[in-house]
Amino acid sequence: MEEPPAASPAPLLSIRDLNIEFRRRGAQPMKAVKGISLELRQGESLAVVGESGSGKSATALALARLLPEPPAKITAASLSVNGRDVLKMSERQLREIRGKEIAYIFQEPTTSLNPVLTVRTQMAEALALHRPEVKNRDEEIIQWLYKVGIVEPEKRLRAYPHELSGGMQQRVMIAMALCCQPRLLIADEPTTALDVTIQKQIIDLLAELRRSLNMSVILITHNFGIIRDVADKVAVMFRGRIVETGPVAQVLNHPRHPYTKALLDCVPRMGAKVPRLKAIDYDLIDRTAGADAA
Repeated sequence: MEEPPAASPAPLLSIRDLNIEFRRRGAQPMKAVKGISLELRQGESLAVVGESGSGKSATALALARLLPEPPAKITAASLSVNGRDVLKMSERQLREIRGKEIAYIFQEPTTSLNPVLTVRTQMAEALALHRPEVKNRDEEIIQWLYKVGIVEPEKRLRAYPHELSGGMQQRVMIAMALCCQPRLLIADEPTTALDVTIQKQIIDLLAELRRSLNMSVILITHNFGIIRDVADKVAVMFRGRIVETGPVAQVLNHPRHPYTKALLDCVPRMGAKVPRLKAIDYDLIDRTAGADAA
């Protein structure tokens, strides 16, 4: 008698019919995210791609209820992290999952790091909150700084953010997020303010740490050119909706939606002789998105 196939593990992140709108007194609600659904399993990596204003960051912040409510209003048929319904959590429960279950890296480390506190103080606060069992915090901090490629990490403990380069600040942000050992890391445009060489180093670092730690990663970006080596699958967002999703290779090589094709046409290619970029036909894309939604 054949044994039944083993059940697939439950998704780490499950989103069904997520809607986000912002309300202002005397104005109509602005719908930023419209009915999106996604799943992510432990160890998987997802790239969410789209231009500015497409709803990528709002979606990411909603996963840990980081959007102020009001003016934001978040509704969903399901929004669960590790089997727990985020929309039903108290503020105390939310503080527990922020950093421990879900950690964030934002695009501007200069605004995310406290300018008047040393690297050690900021990382020690994160450890005290989410890993109080760690006794030797300095040793733990040094290990994580070393893992993210910071040279002479012992000397960086006493450094203030302004004493570090942009790339070094971003590495400190990654170390601060990872030292809490989150299940899910959300990197929101983590390379936007960095030069091309440092961008490549940060993307390679995220890919390596994701594999070594079996951590799930959501990479928020507008740049298709950086996702091939770091993501398993991709979701393309346009005006608050997901218009195309699938494995990275499939979407990159055989895009179906006109908006996806337009974004891919913007990626520079060595040796390509393109006199100028084609204008995006937003009216056509809107009609296509409406037909897909229907």
